[in-house]
Amino acid sequence: MKLLATIALGMVVLAHAQQQTGASGGIAVAPAPESSTTAPASDNTAQDSHSFRIRLLDGRNGSPVAGGHVKLWYDEPSGSGYILATNGRGVALMPAPVGQPVRILVRSDGAVDCRHAQRYSPPIGYNLADIAAKGTAAENTCGDVAVRIAPGELVLFVRPQRWYEKLNQNPPTNVP
Repeated sequence: MKLLATIALGMVVLAHAQQQTGASGGIAVAPAPESSTTAPASDNTAQDSHSFRIRLLDGRNGSPVAGGHVKLWYDEPSGSGYILATNGRGVALMPAPVGQPVRILVRSDGAVDCRHAQRYSPPIGYNLADIAAKGTAAENTCGDVAVRIAPGELVLFVRPQRWYEKLNQNPPTNVP
């Protein structure tokens, strides 16, 4: 059990280290526009980075979700995937992929995804070439937020969980 925890911690550290480099995986990515590259000195992201980015926004009002978590897989949702944390502007850099992936699959951890939920259907994938060329915004069923996307950027919309949505997640345990 301790070995599994150490391996899992190693994967998170590796994903965090790869997240900071944010390599594009062989697909040419345009630099981020000037307005989105201005960041405080405390951010670990390179301001002239040519990497894929995920921007996490509140689907109800369009505000960035700072400290949000996104789970990411390349091509297929196998294994634990990468867990990415967003910075103060709601942006996370995608880790460098192994090989030449065609698409990414993402989902939000800890918040409600604003994409249309389809029970028993395969996860929605986003083409990396489309993201690199013009950027992509996911579906937003939580509101009517207009967003400007940039090349190399995937915009995901989420909302906080309501109190009644949290009820069945962590049932109380009977501890004697």
